[in-house]
Amino acid sequence: MPLKRLTTIAVSLLFFVACRTRRALSRLIGWPVAGTCTVLYYHAVRPEHRGRFARQMDTLLRCAKSVRADRREPLSPGTHNAAVTFDDGYENVIYSALPELSARGIPFTWFIVSDALGKPAPWLKDTSQDDRILSREQLKALPADLVTVGSHTVTHPRLPELKDEDAWREISDSRANLERFLEREVKLFSFPYGEYNAMLIEKCRQAGYERVFTILPTPALSDSRQFVTGRVSVEPTDWPLEFRLKLSGAYSWLPTAFSLKRKTRQLRRGIRSGEAIPRQPVLLPPDGDDDPCFRLTGPK
Repeated sequence: MPLKRLTTIAVSLLFFVACRTRRALSRLIGWPVAGTCTVLYYHAVRPEHRGRFARQMDTLLRCAKSVRADRREPLSPGTHNAAVTFDDGYENVIYSALPELSARGIPFTWFIVSDALGKPAPWLKDTSQDDRILSREQLKALPADLVTVGSHTVTHPRLPELKDEDAWREISDSRANLERFLEREVKLFSFPYGEYNAMLIEKCRQAGYERVFTILPTPALSDSRQFVTGRVSVEPTDWPLEFRLKLSGAYSWLPTAFSLKRKTRQLRRGIRSGEAIPRQPVLLPPDGDDDPCFRLTGPK
């Protein structure tokens, strides 16, 4: 068992217990407990993993209220919610995940690479039959009441590495292409590889998106005006405890750990070289000051 994975689970378990204890104490003394939400994101669900994925969706319905990723209504106090999303557009999701989600009435958002439809995923070095992207016909046939289509760029590049005009085309043209084909609005966007910066966020606003998604496991949808929303990565092969912790929001300590790790590396390099330490932006929940411990608030 990978030590790093076990360590992450152990810390997340402690974080989960601390948050639950704090919530229980807040209820006991009469403080309000705000509603919370975790956005999950998958890539593929291979046929051999369909049973595991189905059990994860059963866990989701037991432990959270299923909501859409484009939700604008305030979260109900004291409830934990979860939204399901997929990136890229792998065809196996239609056969392995869609039936399980449909049977349980769980809506999901699917972020599509508009120029990859009907092709093997061009961003993967090793492709197989299971890595094929769904076709235009399959995309158009998806049930609109269950599946919200979002944009994942035109070609799946690393956006921060592109020139401004190329990044703009990836962001805006993908939306225009999908809307023209589907004949409905595309309002959501997710960043390939989770890589973004302030300039790219502004380009997404200008392109007309109403919400964009990262891969930072931060609390989500606590504010209906939230534009940049974090997600936590999940796989059908996650261990049951691992999935339960991710679903609960117990991985929301990781962005702070990433930031501290980066600062420590910069400090060590600065000490060795004798140079000034460059100031870098800290990755934190972008819109608002979400309390990672279920946003518990006392009387003001």
